[in-house]
Amino acid sequence: MFELAERLLDYSKSKGFSQCEIYIEKILEKSFDLKNETDFSKGLTETIGVALRLVKGKFVFFVNSTVNDEKSIERLIDNASSIGFSKKIDVQILPQLNEELSFSEINLFDETKIKDAVYEMSSIAKNADKRIQNVKSSSINTIEKHIWLMNSYGLKSHQAYNTVDAQVSVLAKDKIEEIGWYDQKGFSLDEIDFENIAKTASIRAIEKLSPSSFSTKKLSVILSNEVMSYMLRYFFNIFSAQSVIDKTTKLELGKRAFSSSISIIDDIFAKGGIKFFVDEEGIKKTPTIVVENGELKTFLHNTYTSNKLKSQNTANARRYGFVNPIKVGPANFYLKPTDKSLQDLFDSIDGFYITEIMGMHMANPVSGDFSLGVNGFLIESGQKTHYIKASTFSDNFYNILNKTMAVANDLYFTGSVGSPSVWVADCVIGGEN
Repeated sequence: MFELAERLLDYSKSKGFSQCEIYIEKILEKSFDLKNETDFSKGLTETIGVALRLVKGKFVFFVNSTVNDEKSIERLIDNASSIGFSKKIDVQILPQLNEELSFSEINLFDETKIKDAVYEMSSIAKNADKRIQNVKSSSINTIEKHIWLMNSYGLKSHQAYNTVDAQVSVLAKDKIEEIGWYDQKGFSLDEIDFENIAKTASIRAIEKLSPSSFSTKKLSVILSNEVMSYMLRYFFNIFSAQSVIDKTTKLELGKRAFSSSISIIDDIFAKGGIKFFVDEEGIKKTPTIVVENGELKTFLHNTYTSNKLKSQNTANARRYGFVNPIKVGPANFYLKPTDKSLQDLFDSIDGFYITEIMGMHMANPVSGDFSLGVNGFLIESGQKTHYIKASTFSDNFYNILNKTMAVANDLYFTGSVGSPSVWVADCVIGGEN
């Protein structure tokens, strides 16, 4: 692919662009899915795309295409000034580096072993309890990703890695019906506990079969690792330097922003996350402490924001696919876990354990305000006692991180953003009046 990138780079220069960047992405996805315990299917999707950033005068032009034939990409370059997405620039936007970087860690997956594991998870889930009516889905998905990048300053990088994700969804019935779901991610099949995935999905469904009523109360809350990772992902942009430029964050460098229990790291590698040794502008990534004991140490940057704000580039350029322009995004952005278990948090409170949220997309990403539908469990004497469905939880994300009393050790990732479960004080959970 570097040969293609070099030809496109030379062609772009010949058309009068003073700065050029060629980004080529290849993604190979394989799916192995067993539906309703009997219907097995296998899927394969391969996508190869190219994205170009081309600078002429005070404007940058962005064009992209699937890689079918080179001539069609050259035609895009010919017409970039008229058909490409354009933006006026006031600072340097491409890394001015002349170096080569390469990081490749590809695991080979045994497809026979994968298929066996899919059937095994389905069987374990079905036999976990007589109230499991159906295993709706037992699946394993693998993704292999390659990125090649070159720019006109001599920067040349290649990054390759793969991931595996196994998940089970079951239907339980006892007067009412409930769904239970669980997944685990890793970089190899050996990292995945297939038995635990199946059993946990079944337990989650069974636990919800006897819901109780609940009156509105102010109490301590534990946000599950899944819930907290969703919330942290949704509000990620408050930690982006772009939000400083756009004036859409309340955070200030060097000031205490949150509870001293909160430390946030953006890392190159994390189990359950991704491998991100080079960002998507070709800059080598190093671990970054974003928040330490409640104090904001840095915003996250790409080349544009670091030059605009005259700050250190943290190598957080992300594209989210070749069709999208560069943004500031997470590598492996996570709330730092402690040595406390989830049970330790349960033992610390009588309160509410939130396991599911609805309506996160309606939250205000600037102010931090949210009003969510929630499901979860009452916690009494360290145990889950009653399942509570369709309650409400209204608060503010900044407040949540200020009221965090303790963080557990059960780190879970949603995409590139992760969190353990957290104990938050003084929350109002709405129920029946």
